[in-house]
Amino acid sequence: MPRFHLTPWRAAIGAVIGVASVFTLTLGTVSAAGHAVEQQKCTINNPCIHTGSQGDVDHGSTAGWLNGKTVEFTYSKNFYCAAPPSSAAPTFCEGGANANFAPVTGQVDPLYVVVPIGFTPPANTLQCPTAGRCIDHPHDIDLSRVFGSTASDTLLPPHSHVVTTANSGVAEWWRIIVVGVTSQSAWDSIVDGKSISAVHSCQASAACTKDIASNLFLYFSVKPADKA
Repeated sequence: MPRFHLTPWRAAIGAVIGVASVFTLTLGTVSAAGHAVEQQKCTINNPCIHTGSQGDVDHGSTAGWLNGKTVEFTYSKNFYCAAPPSSAAPTFCEGGANANFAPVTGQVDPLYVVVPIGFTPPANTLQCPTAGRCIDHPHDIDLSRVFGSTASDTLLPPHSHVVTTANSGVAEWWRIIVVGVTSQSAWDSIVDGKSISAVHSCQASAACTKDIASNLFLYFSVKPADKA
């Protein structure tokens, strides 16, 4: 898969609308605290950039999938989100909108975040199994562009990760692309395939949503998983 430049691009999200109500319930209750973020009036000339931490969690790891294998992501910086796009989440993170600002210039490799919608897969197939809690990920995110105003500040959903390159094991920033998975059988096909090809096959069958943009970036290196 080629890299891509951080330029404005449109993500097709129509396929997720039909399951919005189920997904909203899965994500959790919306918090009113996020409305304070909008009052800060983040603008192109005066962006709001999340620089805080979730506590002492700046180093850690999760699993990921690459070319049919399980790999290890080693995180060494906290996530990056900047608004605009407007976000009602305290993290400034937004799903369904293109990033206007990135932590680096030039090319950025994609990280595909696959999210179960309307069902609960086995926990051992979720690399971030707990809503709102995963190493150097945001606690919450604004998904109102995808699911409407009731999802303006909601917990980051449980998910797993697929990358298209290891970047030779060198740590870098990765741009998050969200893909919703709408059935257990479709989820199983991605778990078995452990690759971007499996994700694309799921999308071609309409069992997965098309790519959903975000303004979220994560920083990690990709290494072979321990064989022990």
